[in-house]
Amino acid sequence: MAHVEKIFAENSPLTEKQRQIVNAACKLFTEQGYEVTSMDKVAAEANVSKRTVYSYFESKEDLFCSVMGGLCQGFGEPSPDSIDFTGDMRTVLILSAQLVLSKVTDPEKMRLMRTVIGEVEQFPAIGQTFWSEGPGKMRDELANYFRAMQAKGAMKNCDATIAAAQFQGLVAGPFMIQTLFSGSCDWTREQAFATVEAAVDGFMKAHAPD
Repeated sequence: MAHVEKIFAENSPLTEKQRQIVNAACKLFTEQGYEVTSMDKVAAEANVSKRTVYSYFESKEDLFCSVMGGLCQGFGEPSPDSIDFTGDMRTVLILSAQLVLSKVTDPEKMRLMRTVIGEVEQFPAIGQTFWSEGPGKMRDELANYFRAMQAKGAMKNCDATIAAAQFQGLVAGPFMIQTLFSGSCDWTREQAFATVEAAVDGFMKAHAPD
């Protein structure tokens, strides 16, 4: 939610009432979805009048798109830019895997993912923002790195973008899929992170140069 406040504050400082509305909307939209959440509920959660909510946002759709856009940008933090891609390949992949897992084992980020999936047909731009700021950006950064490794002869030639997507799935899949659909996971966050080195070693073995 702090990231959403930051996005709004880039245009002008948030008033206290506006901050209350934004935080309330974040909570309700990610917990209940777009259809169930009403402006009355947002006003009640924010402890302001409905008229006050409409003084900042002209409609529920406007509020949803504004808040969700900020949340989707927040999903991308920390970004792949925080990874030093000049290190040795195993270290780079371990750091990348840890970054991916830090997001798919975060309950708030998983609630956001469910909300985006549930509303993407009605609000496709929200889904595109989520993809571009989150998993899509990570995939593209990894793909660029893999191309550089292939050029150096440190990785077998293959479709670098497919390899990047497969790496993300290898690292996140066992934990993300179950959590996404059931709201819980058979493994703890600590157990998930303990799988990183084996996943990286398996990936590197499969993509070792001939």
